[in-house]
Amino acid sequence: MLETLRRRLTWLVIGILVLISAGLMLSVNETYRAGIRRQAYASLEAILENDGQRPDGLAAQATDGETPPPKPEGDERRDPGQPRSAPLVSLSNSYTVWLDEDGAVTDWVSDRAELYSDAQIAEIAALAQKTGKPRGRIGSQYFALSERPYGAMLAVIDARSELAAARRLLISTSVIAALVFAALSLGAVLLIRRMLRPVREAFEKQKRFVWDASHELKTPLAVIAANADVLAGEVGESESLSYIRAEIGHADALIRNLLALARMDDGAARARFQTFDLGRALLGAALPFESTVFEAGKTLKTDVPDGVLLRGDAEMIGQLATILLSNALKYADAGSEITLFLRESGAKRVFGVHNFGPAIPPDEQARVFDRFFRGSAVRADGDGCGLGLSIAQTIVHLHRGTISVKSTEKDGTTFTVTLPG
Repeated sequence: MLETLRRRLTWLVIGILVLISAGLMLSVNETYRAGIRRQAYASLEAILENDGQRPDGLAAQATDGETPPPKPEGDERRDPGQPRSAPLVSLSNSYTVWLDEDGAVTDWVSDRAELYSDAQIAEIAALAQKTGKPRGRIGSQYFALSERPYGAMLAVIDARSELAAARRLLISTSVIAALVFAALSLGAVLLIRRMLRPVREAFEKQKRFVWDASHELKTPLAVIAANADVLAGEVGESESLSYIRAEIGHADALIRNLLALARMDDGAARARFQTFDLGRALLGAALPFESTVFEAGKTLKTDVPDGVLLRGDAEMIGQLATILLSNALKYADAGSEITLFLRESGAKRVFGVHNFGPAIPPDEQARVFDRFFRGSAVRADGDGCGLGLSIAQTIVHLHRGTISVKSTEKDGTTFTVTLPG
């Protein structure tokens, strides 16, 4: 149980750290890219407002030796006079294109005209018009279109260097975020272990107390039972002796259940897992109930196919089936039928017990597996110690499965166990 709690806390904290790290990294990079977009579009608006000319002080001139911006993505063509590789150009590199009413290029101008060819300009102009948007981005080039009486004016600014810097920022922040995440995750794991240490110690002391107390109580109960038998032989059976024996049986069942829970909490049964015939184990648990069910005026039906295998503890599964059958026998209506069923659902094994009888109230169905919980029906007859279904749930959890209950007046009560094959 504590291991399950530790794993859940650890994965919860790791999940939160992943979200925080990824959120911070993405927000930093998106903020940087948004700044590039704002700078590019502001520069484009300034160029368009200045009738296609670069306003003074808009940006520094590109240095000699730089190359034109990259062609549209997917286009591998290259101007014959263009070098194959050169330093990246900056936002300062721009050009303006004048288009007629048909969208054809009539003229263009650039502060670095030697970096472009007519074919490149015509291609970018066609792609920009094809988007149908007044502004946007093609590859690393941001553009803005402005309608004019003669047609349109297209302003283009290249942000290749800034986008490359954004990619470098993404890589660096990803590395930093991964390192921070690893450090925080390690710290969280160590902190969770330290926080749960007192809980683990208290839990171990509780288990040891239950174990020792249960063993210590077995001896006086055995003495009381023996003396009750002697007294019955001397003075004969009486109502008082029957009460004593009933309470001895109740206390003995409670002690056995407490010892069973202590063993299961300790996880000692894990080492006995092996593959076995689940159907045979369930039928073996149901066999002793046939005479008891018959004497109670009820019937037992088994819908259990052969050859359904399960990896687990056959003895504990038999104990689980016994608990569910005992519970059904206790609360089933007189003359009704109790059904033990088993079926395969993909890689899962599903079995359970169904009976007709008083429905479990909805507010109690979520608590029937709690330790020492006794529902209204149990409190009414004064029987039970509230540990049987808790033991059943513990057995199911040891087998990495689930157990559930559905109960209505019309359909009866069904306890269903689902286990991985």
